[in-house]
Amino acid sequence: MTTHTEIQSLLQTSAYNPAIIPQLESYVRAQLSSASTSLSSPSDAQYSFEANRTLVKLYQFFPEREDEGVVAMCVFLALMNWPEVEVGCLQCLVGEGVMGAEPCATLVRCSELLESCRFSSFWPEFRKLGIPEYGSTPNSTVSEDRKLLANAVNGSKCSNTLRENMLKMLGKVYKSAPLKNVLEALDLKDEASLTAFASKIMIGSSAGEENETCIVEKVENGYVVFASCVENSKRAGSAYKEGVGYGDIARMMQESKIRGQ
Repeated sequence: MTTHTEIQSLLQTSAYNPAIIPQLESYVRAQLSSASTSLSSPSDAQYSFEANRTLVKLYQFFPEREDEGVVAMCVFLALMNWPEVEVGCLQCLVGEGVMGAEPCATLVRCSELLESCRFSSFWPEFRKLGIPEYGSTPNSTVSEDRKLLANAVNGSKCSNTLRENMLKMLGKVYKSAPLKNVLEALDLKDEASLTAFASKIMIGSSAGEENETCIVEKVENGYVVFASCVENSKRAGSAYKEGVGYGDIARMMQESKIRGQ
């Protein structure tokens, strides 16, 4: 398998050479396999939006080489990196015919639901991607790439990556929120599941440091109380409403990026 270092070298020296398309396609599949399993090894592929975007650009220049299944995997990997807006970047490079067909059409709907913070509506759409035959024409053969994508959706690693990012977003915007709403947003069944999941997510420092703080301070009287941070302290007392106030979230994200520069 082509390594991450080798891919970076190809991007620097041969980014517009169609001869590297097979290597980039292989690396996309390796990224998806790596994102799908909790097992790690020295050969695990690192996520590279630059590599995936370069591949999609090459497809644009050489449409006869385009593989719609690989495009879908690139979009899926970008979705996993939300709240970055990488899905939108790829949409600008992919033709409407491909983006309007399954599974890309469902991936775009999922992205739109995340961007509008309609988390509870996201999960039913996302689970459709776990059915390899979803969106296929009758009697059509399901490709190995489509099965690979379905396996990623059905595995816990990708779902938990999305849950973690959703929980971090909620923790930045709200000081407290109804337990029922948080469970629906994260697609978790009960308080015990939320507590177990949130206990592994820290804020304010790198994992392993003594002063790290759990993102959920406590669950009490039917409410989830998030640990105080710069962002949610500005909004203390604000009512939780899923899908409302995305403009505030967008501004908060931009402020966070500015502070991090």
